[in-house]
Amino acid sequence: MFFLDIDNPKPDEIKKWMEVNNLTIISASYRLGISKRQFSRFLSGDTNAKKVHSLAMQMIWLILENKKMEQDNLEKKENSKKRKIRIPIK
Repeated sequence: MFFLDIDNPKPDEIKKWMEVNNLTIISASYRLGISKRQFSRFLSGDTNAKKVHSLAMQMIWLILENKKMEQDNLEKKENSKKRKIRIPIK
């Protein structure tokens, strides 16, 4: 999830970022460390997001993707433990 112009992310790109990361306005603004009002301005296009905001959004995406991968790996390990075949020895 990267923006076409890192210096000036567009409102529709920010909305897509929110969808991909399953974030609301409240959770997105909290993770970025800005107010809901300021984040809403980014979404409406009243204010342009800066490079620091787009970089922070990308970092949040990377962190969340990493957590998903770790969770998938844990689930695979748990499933592999369940699939062990035991043959009784006589």
